[in-house]
Amino acid sequence: MKNAWQGGRGRLLGIGLAALTISMTTPPPAGAQQPIGNRFPAPQAGGQRTPGRPKTVDLRSAFSDVPGVKQVTIPVNPSDPIAVVNGQSITRQQLADECVAKEGKRVLDTMISRVLIEQAMTRAKMSITAAEIDDEINSIAQRFGLDRSTWLRTLDKERGISPSQYAREIVYPAIAMQKLCRSRVQVTPNDMREAFESQFGEKLRVRMIMVNSSQKAFAIWEQLRLNPGGFEVMAKEQSMDPGSKALGGLLAEPITRHSYPRTVSDGAFRDLVDGDPKDKDPSHKPKDGDITGVIQMGESSYIILRREGLEPADTKVNPKDEAVLTHLRDMLYDVKLKEQMEKLFENLIKEAEIENRLTGSIKMANEDTHPDHRVDRDVRLMGNKDSADAASAKAAQTPAPTGRVPAQMARPAALAPEVADQQFRPLKPVEKPSASKSAPSATPTTPAPAPTAGGGQ
Repeated sequence: MKNAWQGGRGRLLGIGLAALTISMTTPPPAGAQQPIGNRFPAPQAGGQRTPGRPKTVDLRSAFSDVPGVKQVTIPVNPSDPIAVVNGQSITRQQLADECVAKEGKRVLDTMISRVLIEQAMTRAKMSITAAEIDDEINSIAQRFGLDRSTWLRTLDKERGISPSQYAREIVYPAIAMQKLCRSRVQVTPNDMREAFESQFGEKLRVRMIMVNSSQKAFAIWEQLRLNPGGFEVMAKEQSMDPGSKALGGLLAEPITRHSYPRTVSDGAFRDLVDGDPKDKDPSHKPKDGDITGVIQMGESSYIILRREGLEPADTKVNPKDEAVLTHLRDMLYDVKLKEQMEKLFENLIKEAEIENRLTGSIKMANEDTHPDHRVDRDVRLMGNKDSADAASAKAAQTPAPTGRVPAQMARPAALAPEVADQQFRPLKPVEKPSASKSAPSATPTTPAPAPTAGGGQ
C-alpha cells in the first residue's frame, strides 16, 4: 500500500504544480487563429436591450434552423444508453468504467491536488474571485500577444484544454498558491548581490565526465591525476552524458557563481577559480586544465569537472543601476515565489491523510514519502586543510575527490533555479572508512577546498 502511494507521489506533485509552469512558461501553440466571432445570432434589427438587463439567449432556438443539427439531451442515469450500435446499447455506466480504467488515476490525482489547495485556502481564510481568474487569463494571453478568446480557443484546439478546465485546473491553483506563498517570499541584499554576480560575474567553462559508480569514478580520477591531458579522450570513451560525450565532455553553457544547484557551482568555483584562501602561494592558484574531485550526483551518477577557461566579469554594468536592480529583484521574487509554492505543496501532501481507493494506496498524515537516498560510503567531501598530520600534508600534493551533488542532471549549474530545485535533493554526508596511502585522503571534519590536479592548492 505504502509503496503504491510513493510511486504515484511524483505524478501527484507534478499535476498539482502544473499551474506553476503552463500558464507562465509554455509558449503558445503554433498556428493560433484569429477570433471567428460570436456563434450566437446577433439581435434582430429594432430589438433593443433593456439597460442593465443582459439579453437571455435561448439555446434551444439558437440552432433550430441549422440543417442537420438535432438537439439531444445527454443521459445522466448510469443505466441510460450513451450510444446505440446496431440496436445494442452502451450505457453511461459502461462509458464511466472505461474512462476510469484509462484516465481515472490521472484525473483523480488532479482532483486530490485541487482539494488540498482548496483546503489550504479555507484554513488561511482566503478566496479567489471570478474577476481574478479572468484577469489572470487575460494577462497570460497578452504575454503571448493574443487576445483572450484566441488564447482559450487555441488551448482547446491544440492542447485539448477546455476553457473551464483551464480556469479550474490551471489558473485557479496558480493564483491560490501565489496567494498562500507571497508572505513567505523575501529578497535580501545578499540575494541581490549573488544574483548580480551570477548574471554579470565570471563564468567558468568546463568539461565533464559522468559515470555510474564511485569505483569507476575514482579509477578515472586516478588516471586523470597522472595524465590530466587525457580528459577529452576519457570523456568520449567513459562518460555516460549524451549531451557532452561526443564533444569530449565540453558543456554547452558555462557555470556561473551561485547558480543552481549550488553544490555544483560553489564547488566548481572553489576548486577551479578561488582556490584555498589560506594558501598564499600564487603558483597554487587554480588554472586551466585543473580538475575537481569526484562529485556524487545521485545514487548512481558521479562527475569530474575540468576547467577549460574563465570568462571575465562584465565590468560595464553598474551594480547600482536602478533598471538592473529592478530586473534582478523581479527575477529573484519570481524564482523564490515558485520555490515556496513547490515547498508548500510538498508540505500539503506530507501533512495530508489520503486514501486512494482507486489505486488501493494509503498515505498517513506526516508520513515520510521521501526515503533516504543511499550514499556510497566511498564518496565524501575531501580536502580538509586544517589537519596538520603528515598524511594530510602529503595529501595536499595529491588532488583529492571533493564535493557531492544531490541528484542527477545532464549539465551542472545550467538549469533554471525553479527546475533545479525540483530535481536536486540533498544527500546526507557519510564518512569514508580509512583509506590506503595511495587513495585520496579524507577526514571527518568540515570540508574545505580540495587541491586541484595542477597542484592549485
